[in-house]
Amino acid sequence: MSESPSTPTTRVVYQANQPMLQSVQNVRNMLHHTARQHIGKKVQVQNIDGQVWEGVIISADRGILYLQVTPMHGYPEPRALFGPTILPLVLYELLVITLLM
Repeated sequence: MSESPSTPTTRVVYQANQPMLQSVQNVRNMLHHTARQHIGKKVQVQNIDGQVWEGVIISADRGILYLQVTPMHGYPEPRALFGPTILPLVLYELLVITLLM
């Protein structure tokens, strides 16, 4: 008598509805296009949780904005210790990207 391998049961605990999915994709695509136009520029970025960073946009790829962050007041220059600090930020979590002069 052969035993059949047991198959774990699966249960979906969350599934995005189509209008919400389309909205998130639209925001991601728009922010990707905007970020790519401003590569190399100094910006301030705020996410949906209220966190704020300053730095230079290095790249935007696959829904991620890569920001080379500016040292915070009271902290040493990051590259003096480890090289440039690149912060990956999820595009659809961003609220504001402000160009800094």
